[in-house]
Formats: sequence, C-alpha cells, structure tokens
Amino acid sequence: MLSTRALRLFAGICFASSLAFSQGADSAWQDLVMQGLNAASENDIPKAEHLLIKAFHEAEHFGANDVRVGTTQNSLGLVYKSAKKYHEAETAFRKALGILETAYGPESIDVGNVNFNIASVLLELGKSEQALIFLRNCKTVYERQLGGESLKTAAVMCMTGDVYRGMKNYKEAEPLLKRCSQIREASGGMLSADLGEAMHSLAIVYQMQGKYGLADPAFKLAERIREKTQGIMSAPLADTLEAHGTMLKQMGRDPEAERDLKLAAVIRKRFPKVK
Repeated sequence: MLSTRALRLFAGICFASSLAFSQGADSAWQDLVMQGLNAASENDIPKAEHLLIKAFHEAEHFGANDVRVGTTQNSLGLVYKSAKKYHEAETAFRKALGILETAYGPESIDVGNVNFNIASVLLELGKSEQALIFLRNCKTVYERQLGGESLKTAAVMCMTGDVYRGMKNYKEAEPLLKRCSQIREASGGMLSADLGEAMHSLAIVYQMQGKYGLADPAFKLAERIREKTQGIMSAPLADTLEAHGTMLKQMGRDPEAERDLKLAAVIRKRFPKVK
C-alpha cells in the first residue's frame, strides 16, 4: 500500500473548486465545511465528522445533486476513512463521484481524486479487483490532465503495482513499480521516502520472480533510502531488512542475511510488526 504521505497527496478534498462554484452562496455551509476541515487537520475526527454531516445537510438545501453536496460527501468520506469506517467512506465517495462526474465531467481532476479515494477504501475492505477499476480510471485522468511524469500519476502506478503484487501477478506489477520509481527519482532525487517505498515493492516483485540479480541492489537502495529518510530504527527499514534477509538466505548468503535479520529484530523490539 501506499504511504500516509502518498495518500495525503491524493486526498482530493475538492474544496477550492467548490468555493469557486458557490461564490455568494450560503455562508453557513462554507463555515461548517471549513470548521470540519480544520478539525480534521487537527486530528479531531469525531468533531470533523459531526461538522461535515451538518455541512452536508446545509448543502442539501441547494438540491440533492448540487456540487456542494458532492464535495462535502468527498470530505466526509475522507474523515470516515481516517476513522476506519470504510463502508461509510465508500458510500460517501460513491455519492460524491456521481455528482462530480455530472458537474465537472469524467476527466476532471476532482473526479480522478474521488476515483483514487474509492480505490483506497476498497483495498482496505479487501476488494482488490474492484479497486483496480477505479485506479485505472484515476490513472487515465491524471495522465491526460497532469501528464505521464506527474507524481500523482506515479502514485497511482505504485498503488496499482502493489495491488498486483498482492494478487501475485508480478508480471503486471513490475513495469508499474519500475516506472513509478523512475518518476519519483527524477522528481525528488534519491533521498525520497516515496522512492524508498517504491524500491521496496519493486525489489519484492523481482525476488518473487527469481530475479535476484535485480532484487538485491533494489533492496540495498531501499534500505539506504529508508535509513536516511525515516531513521535507523524505523519500521519501514525493518520491513526491507526482513525481506532482503529472507532472500539472501534463499541465495545461500547466510552471513549477510543474519546481519540484516539481526538489525531488523532490534528494530522490531521497539516497533513490532503490525498484523
């Protein structure tokens, strides 16, 4: 899965476009949305949920299919997702998608963002096949609107690659993760946490295909990046060390494997692996 940072990149609250649409409209709705978003930014999720539900009811005064209803539903979906209320989030996002597609067209950035939001929730619900449909829609929008070198496009590629990796479809996963890595390196250089994430996933895909000559340097690069960007005692670094150590054992390189696995064990004492 993608990182929290990457997910934030795709939050797609769509608030700016809704404000432009609603100039001179009911200030009560705008105030409630702003208060809700501020509460969410302060991680007060119950308050954000309460305020955005009130904003949704205010937006309904403009009509059930008004764009303000759509943008409020999208914001509410993000809050539900933060609260791990994934079914509620999916429902909110799907309502937002129908309204925003009608208002802005199927190739708008707002619609691309909501497609991503739906995909991310479906993955949390274990619905990988369905998520791929929305990721493809999102990728099409971003490539047309932002270009193939966009970081948003890259993030969709990485997420799609990770979905295929989870499905053990390594042939489909490899080119997506490779391209995502290339875009992230070109944009942010070698010291990018997002690049470390992409290289970790790509290394595993190489490993699972028996391409150890490609996997080994990819794991080493991911280790260096994660150590520099997230720290020597970070859980992501432990993930990479464990995967690399397992592969090194398969290759008969036991001393190197033990080095990686011992360091990973030290990190796990502080940051146990999340099940």
